Amino acid sequence: MEKDEKINGIVSSFREVNKYFHKQMWQHANELGVTLVQLQIMKIISEETDMSLLDLSGKMHINKSTVSSTVDRLVKAEYIRRERSREDRRAIVLNVTELGKEKLTEGYALFYKRLERLDEISEEEAKNLFRLHQLVKEKININGDEEN
Repeated sequence: MEKDEKINGIVSSFREVNKYFHKQMWQHANELGVTLVQLQIMKIISEETDMSLLDLSGKMHINKSTVSSTVDRLVKAEYIRRERSREDRRAIVLNVTELGKEKLTEGYALFYKRLERLDEISEEEAKNLFRLHQLVKEKININGDEEN
């Protein structure tokens, strides 16, 4: 196999698998009656209480106005709420409501149900996959890249 052909094959394989995951996540969110971005926002806010809109947009790598309009829809649906910060009464923070927590719980169950066939991959194959992923990360890491 030629060098370029091998590199293109590896990149193509990752893109294809990513496409399958993205499609599953999109369908997953759709079944829950939310968008994928809304689901991601609720998950992030559930993991860190009293999050500001600026912090949320930073974590999502999306501009503040886009996040704000999506948050507006989630507030209207009563999945999240805006509240005054306890530390700084001038600041507004975001938190998941009980209804939002129920939606996330339903989402986690549905997520694992949709992907349960991944459990058919043997422990040995999974360990090999993780090892290969680590190898790919090491090979494409450029000095100065941030570690994630």
